[in-house]
Amino acid sequence: MSRPYTISGIDIGNSQVKVVIARMGPEKAKALGAGDNLRPEILGTGSAVSAGLRRGMVVDMEETVDNIGAAVQQAEAMTGTQIKRAFVGVNGLHIKTQVSRGVIAVSRADNEISQNDIDRVIQAASVVSMPANREIIHVLPRNFIVDGTEYVKNPLGMKGVRLEADVLLIDGLSPYLRNIAKCVNENDIEVAGLVYAPLAASLSSLDKSQKEHGVINLDFGGGTSTLAVFEEADLIHSAVIPFGSKHITNDLAVALRTSLDVAERVKLEHCSTSNMEDLRRRDNIDLSHLIGEENFIVPKKQLVKVVDARVSELLDIVESELKKISKSGILPAGVILSGGGSNLPGFAFMVKDRLRLPVKVAEPLGFDGVNNIVGDPSFAVAVGLVLWGTAETRNGRKTQKMDFDGNDFISKTKDWLKNFLP
Repeated sequence: MSRPYTISGIDIGNSQVKVVIARMGPEKAKALGAGDNLRPEILGTGSAVSAGLRRGMVVDMEETVDNIGAAVQQAEAMTGTQIKRAFVGVNGLHIKTQVSRGVIAVSRADNEISQNDIDRVIQAASVVSMPANREIIHVLPRNFIVDGTEYVKNPLGMKGVRLEADVLLIDGLSPYLRNIAKCVNENDIEVAGLVYAPLAASLSSLDKSQKEHGVINLDFGGGTSTLAVFEEADLIHSAVIPFGSKHITNDLAVALRTSLDVAERVKLEHCSTSNMEDLRRRDNIDLSHLIGEENFIVPKKQLVKVVDARVSELLDIVESELKKISKSGILPAGVILSGGGSNLPGFAFMVKDRLRLPVKVAEPLGFDGVNNIVGDPSFAVAVGLVLWGTAETRNGRKTQKMDFDGNDFISKTKDWLKNFLP
């Protein structure tokens, strides 16, 4: 019988580094049964300030290494185990998506489609012209076409002569991917795989029914926000938005003429959107103890206006992205919010009003032993990374060590990508 093993996820955000360690053992598998019912058990978490990233890209290598180390040490101290390898989330404005199609002839004489045919058509769809400094992160099959019959989810065993596949390619700038991986490696942790952050967040925040009927996962992070739209169980659109909760802090610092640290405390203790306030009332807030000045009293309405302006700007972009794919206001499962910014009082109500859809704050899915810390939506990506790793292990896909220091980076990345093919 195999020994119990741990799966770790590291989410390196623009404001926080989140780490989750979970365990999966043979006794767990026996209790739950094999297959999709296998669920990891959370052992511990870690969190630390992230000061070395800007919009998902490393701008201070040394700072990022230290921040990752602090979060990892906290998680290791809680669990009593050492993280040797982890799945790492990647994000940023440099990440792009595109749809590609591949076509092959079915190889068997009896025209029955085999797993080898499926692998070959996905590989054919993955061959696209791309600048030398960009790398594919994920190849996600969307649907297959057998002799002109579209919307086939799994063509294995079907009869046909011609097999086509539509795939969603997610790619990013290789220097930025290398920098993220190197910061993890500097903490003596092997990168088991890089995972696009919105995909990870959707694993922990969205269930199968929501993805099937049509849903939006809006992750309101620190320096950026991400949008992932699912329909018929497929990711149909994704976008990285250059606004996060840090921008509200910056706006408050300017409006109150105070430091960023004080502005952050004001945001956490006193701020909300207009949906939570009656603006006809002339309420005042005494910030003297925070600002350090006597009689520093500001109208509550002034703080609300600062918050509303930035949140409105974010939701305008979200609405624009939905209009691009003709899904504005017509996704039945609504909006699932994740990320630390979704804890802002009144944010969910404002999203509901502006997008005209039902709204819910994400709760972690697929875990046993979920504690109150991981229940925070700011852990959505880190929790999703563990679920991604669990799925990889359950499907028997062994990930390779990623060495970003050698000259054969491109060839190693291509070999690693083969692990994500069905």
